[in-house]
Amino acid sequence: MWPLALLAAAVVSAALWYRCYRSGRPDRYRLGPLALIFSGAAVMFLVDSAFTYAEDGVFVEYSLEALGLSSLLVAAGIALWLLLLLVGRLSSRTG
Repeated sequence: MWPLALLAAAVVSAALWYRCYRSGRPDRYRLGPLALIFSGAAVMFLVDSAFTYAEDGVFVEYSLEALGLSSLLVAAGIALWLLLLLVGRLSSRTG
């Protein structure tokens, strides 16, 4: 389940970045790194799921633990992005 959640987050963040990029507005919220974080994580977990499928025959696991891991991974990606925004804003104020 977590590869699907990360893939959905990657698609949504990439679509938001592309919409902001095409409109010509400055990227105030740095959506590019958010899309990169989720895209990289999605590819990593899709490869992991492919190897799991080759060994065990299960590509996506649906359980309460998988739902919790999905939520945790998406929250960690958003937290990393927010930390990047905070550091960027603080460094632009001081320098």
